Amino acid sequence: MRGRGTACAAVLLVLLAGCGDGGSGARGDGGSKQPSASGVDGTADPAKVFTDAELGAALLPAGAVAKGAKATETSLGLFDQGYGGGDWSACAAGRDARGELVRMRGPSAERTVRPDPEAVGDDDPFVHERLVSMPAERAGRYLALRRELHKVCGRVTVDTEGAPVQQHHEARPLPDLGDEAVLETTRTTGGDEYDGSAHYEVELRVGGVLVIVGAGTDRALTLSSAAGAAQRVGKDLYEAS
Repeated sequence: MRGRGTACAAVLLVLLAGCGDGGSGARGDGGSKQPSASGVDGTADPAKVFTDAELGAALLPAGAVAKGAKATETSLGLFDQGYGGGDWSACAAGRDARGELVRMRGPSAERTVRPDPEAVGDDDPFVHERLVSMPAERAGRYLALRRELHKVCGRVTVDTEGAPVQQHHEARPLPDLGDEAVLETTRTTGGDEYDGSAHYEVELRVGGVLVIVGAGTDRALTLSSAAGAAQRVGKDLYEAS
């Protein structure tokens, strides 16, 4: 991916972690220590819910992604659980989990950061971040449902205008990010336009704030940006040290 090395280096510098074999930050092959961020369970009010505006102010700054990066306009209040992780509708086993997820609502804020403001194509580097606030117990339930959905719908057949394609889903725990976190991986195979490349998204919880971060096919950028976003939520919203 064009610009990946520059973006990765900038993000991990902010997080006090290095790119490459000598650093302690995340690597695409998972061979070194992953970025981390503290949670707030046991120290923060579990019933606290933040406003759209408070969440917007706590989004990761563009400069934390890369020097000279630019962010799109912040969008507030658009959280909708029809979003995320592909087309699940063909998986009957996940119907109950999807139904409960669709009913979940909360104040939210989101935006996309482009490490290279001039590179805005589908294959160019980006980081999309979404923050959603709800009571901590409900936020935990959200993550449990996402894990369940990935478990029972690990492979889904989706009809397209061409031929049916296969969506492959996997969710792995990330024990060092926030109070709980998962790394979700989606691959699409079949047809002429899908090569099975993995797309990554981290969904984590800091208290009652869901931090949802994705950077497309760039695993390292997804992980490091999620850690930076979680750290900022803990510090700015929960005043964690």
